[in-house]
Amino acid sequence: MESVINFSDIKLNTALAYTLRSMPRGKDYDQPINNSCNVPFRHVTVDSNSDCLLCYCDGWLPVSVGQVTDFDTLQDIWTSPIAKMLQNDIQQKKFTWCAVQHCGVINHDVNREHYSLNINIDDSCNLACPSCRRETRMLSQGSEYDKKILHVDRILTWLDKFEHPIRVSFGGNGDALASHIFRNLIKNYRYKFGQTFQITTNGLLLKKVIEDSTIRPAIDVFSVSVDAGTQKVYENVRRPGKWSTLLENLEWLSCNRKNSYVQLNFVVQKNNFRDLPAFVDLCARFQFNGTVTPLNDWGTWNSQPVANPDAWTLANGTYLEHDVTNPEHPEHTDFVTTLHSVRERNLNFISFNPFFEKFL
Repeated sequence: MESVINFSDIKLNTALAYTLRSMPRGKDYDQPINNSCNVPFRHVTVDSNSDCLLCYCDGWLPVSVGQVTDFDTLQDIWTSPIAKMLQNDIQQKKFTWCAVQHCGVINHDVNREHYSLNINIDDSCNLACPSCRRETRMLSQGSEYDKKILHVDRILTWLDKFEHPIRVSFGGNGDALASHIFRNLIKNYRYKFGQTFQITTNGLLLKKVIEDSTIRPAIDVFSVSVDAGTQKVYENVRRPGKWSTLLENLEWLSCNRKNSYVQLNFVVQKNNFRDLPAFVDLCARFQFNGTVTPLNDWGTWNSQPVANPDAWTLANGTYLEHDVTNPEHPEHTDFVTTLHSVRERNLNFISFNPFFEKFL
């Protein structure tokens, strides 16, 4: 007899539990949701803790269905007890634990034709953006590194056994091209027919890593986090990135993209929202697509003022100070005005996260 898993039986690690609390969920949404979503039947994200999740963004459905070592195939993940519980909840249109205001399901069906796998197992990055982390993290040796290598090897056996077309994404919790774990994979992996790849990166190492990569012919998406349109703003929010290096790599990508889709990403916050028009101009300059998304609370900043802030908080502030999408933020009206000014240009190469619909 099949075991029954209840929501109360699920144990979340500290990071996932924090993320669950930081965004409103379907259980908190006061309107019925009549749209459908098949993502939990066709997608897996492996996060930096080796947890297997069933949504593109681990913040949108932060419920682990198990660890990498619990599964021999992708199909095992989708048919596991916790996965079935989540799938059933979504089929019943409850979306209990889904961040429905961010993923778009309140506005339209979220149905995907192809299978996909995000390998976000290493959060190493050559930047320390305040919205993401307090210091640079780079894993290159030691027991944790060895464990992640073994877990990646196991994930690759999933791909070897999988007989359907699938898009594999590298990065997401860090920079795929800076990671010692991903860099070797990107440079040397021998892919199967039907496998395509998405590279998520800050763009500063594009030419260095991609130019002689074995998977380059199968890379169909480059997702580049930029968060700015000018040097001054970029070098503040993407520390310690250099604007000149970014532009050199974007120029290389524009000349060597072949048939790949290129998306530049802009996460709105206090320190960059006025740069949004310049970001749009940057996308137009290179003929890349752009996407604008709200700031998420990943626990890097303190969520609100504390009695005895540490030195980092004194220098960088709190999440509430940076979240201009909050109607109570003193610069919220200016943010909405800026958002409207960009939206009114009717540019088909710029897309906005559904979260912004309430302001437009």
